[in-house]
Amino acid sequence: MSAEPVPESQARLRALAETGGLALPSSPTAPRRLSVIDARDLAEGRVLPICARPFRTRLHADLPDTEIWGYEGSVPGPTIVVRSGHPVRIDWGNALVSEDAGGSDERAALPYDVVRVPPQPGGVADTVRIATLPGGRMQAHGRHGPANAYPMLEGTDQIRSATVVHLHGSLTDGHNDGWAHNVALPGRWTRCSYPNGQESATLWYHDHAMAVTRFSVFAGLAGFYLIRDDVEESLHLPSGNRELVLAIRDANLETEAGAADSFVPTGRLLYKQAGIGTGDAAAEIPVTGPYTLVNGKIWPTHEARPGWQRLRLLNASNARILRLALYDTTDEAIPADSDPLPARSDGGFGDDPTAFGMHRLPEALVVIGTDAGLLPAPVVAPGGAVNLGPGERMDVLVDLAPLAGRTLELRNESATALNPQPGQTDATAMQIRVGSGPVDDPFTLPESLSPNPRWKLLPDNRVVVGPDPDHDVVTPEQQVWLVVAPPGTEGNGHPQLWEMADVSDLPPDQVGANDVIRLSGGKGGKPMVLRAAAKLFDDTVNVMIADGAWVRWNVVHLGGPAHPMHIHMTSFQMIERLAWKLDQKTGNVPGFDPATGSTPSPLPVPGAGPAIDPVTGGTKDTWVVQPGEVVSVLGRFGGATGEFMYHCHILDHEDHTMMRPFVVLPRDILAMHDGHGSGGHDHG
Repeated sequence: MSAEPVPESQARLRALAETGGLALPSSPTAPRRLSVIDARDLAEGRVLPICARPFRTRLHADLPDTEIWGYEGSVPGPTIVVRSGHPVRIDWGNALVSEDAGGSDERAALPYDVVRVPPQPGGVADTVRIATLPGGRMQAHGRHGPANAYPMLEGTDQIRSATVVHLHGSLTDGHNDGWAHNVALPGRWTRCSYPNGQESATLWYHDHAMAVTRFSVFAGLAGFYLIRDDVEESLHLPSGNRELVLAIRDANLETEAGAADSFVPTGRLLYKQAGIGTGDAAAEIPVTGPYTLVNGKIWPTHEARPGWQRLRLLNASNARILRLALYDTTDEAIPADSDPLPARSDGGFGDDPTAFGMHRLPEALVVIGTDAGLLPAPVVAPGGAVNLGPGERMDVLVDLAPLAGRTLELRNESATALNPQPGQTDATAMQIRVGSGPVDDPFTLPESLSPNPRWKLLPDNRVVVGPDPDHDVVTPEQQVWLVVAPPGTEGNGHPQLWEMADVSDLPPDQVGANDVIRLSGGKGGKPMVLRAAAKLFDDTVNVMIADGAWVRWNVVHLGGPAHPMHIHMTSFQMIERLAWKLDQKTGNVPGFDPATGSTPSPLPVPGAGPAIDPVTGGTKDTWVVQPGEVVSVLGRFGGATGEFMYHCHILDHEDHTMMRPFVVLPRDILAMHDGHGSGGHDHG
């Protein structure tokens, strides 16, 4: 793919330029081809060395070169292809040293600045608008000007490279999983073993260093890891140039010193956050940017042949949730003086035929797989779009034969605009130019894909996990209860992730008044009473799971932003999705008291939430949980042991305490583990 931006009407380009956009490049860069490491036929005993390094690249043809970080000097890093059941060992190295180190292992500083837009008189909305404006820079130490400069986020100038790699979605033991504390400094290597005992899937690897994951992933430390198996190969899916792996993310760009609306980019990235609160109550809203990058390039173009195309999509953003749809833009023209279109509640946009809606291709995206594997059968994307929170993946097919000679655009409909005004984000992700030559493609869409059926929850809370509804039934051995507390709870500016203990059997006077969530519909008709047992990563480990156990995880979201929740070690399926209506003034579940973090009275039994369609019901490891929802997922914790993590995959949230550990041990060892031998969470 090239770095050429999507060539829209000159009117649109002028509008983009007025808001800090980029013009058509004078000389597009050569198409980028991601390097591939085919590890399916590695000699026995061979270890793959993959090293994180600083390197220079150009994010767009009209930008100067800039330094970023990448595995093996590439963003994304090399795509590693493995075969199911064939183990691979990788030596992950850290070569992120300062350019001025003179050959030493001096740890590199971040290749961009981190700034905080102070709270504005106009409130949070105005602060967010300014933080999303294209451009800006860091104020010089002890100085206030120029107008487009903002203060540094305290402490970020002292951050130096320290890395640990997590293979997101991998079933591997804890010491290979990328434990956040186990960072390696420059010059050091970490050997990890990956059994690959999983079905074909789109995995990805990224840095997971404690408290700074948001900064290292923003710098570029991410790459794809594809597992192939016999089932996938028997389908003869589009391959070679017809298979694209696409890491989509957003970013902002640093600009030269000047007025608040000046836009002379330096080429460097800029981590520009909206600040809320001051003093001890100061916090930051997770970073989002006005520019969309695909495989490290702003608005790239892919030249495609007519026929089927496979798109393996990854949302590699720090915080932005994507809603991707395909558009035919061949005859599209957007007047430069058109007003911005308001967003609809369903994530779409207005009905102005000059913008969103006129040339949308609602049946173009055919979903064949989710995070952890293929679906049982292909399904047209519900609503014509695929929704991806940070960390989620989607395997999609598009038939380009009927679109020969057309110009297409993959657009993000979520919180973006086509004629962006100041503080808005452009919808463009990438362009696909379909050639007009003859169709030479033998592929036909199969009726079925994976032989693994979707699990079904029975009325008695057992779950059918196989093809035989009489014999393939399990009862979860444990239930884990998590609560997402909204921003502002007990004075905390950030949202919180609480790990809950069931204290329903305690006398009311022993339950306490803070951090207690009461739910109607408990055992025997009595309320279920949950009390926060842990809030911080370093609090005591409470979730102890026996190897091979089926465990149901329940996430109760009481208000605030949506959260993509990721659980390490195994794959899951969503089995239940319920919801409460939110208070229109507070945005929280009615009955929740932020001052005490509690519900003084039991919350009513939630009603039915959004349907679990074939896509949301696919095999996954990450789900976006919306405010007011109670989402339950089921997984079998077999095939790996050790200490793992679960967390929100909004990286700013993950780095600000929304992450917790859990442990998987053999049953005999767990039985001897003092204080945890009888089932962990179910027994408080």
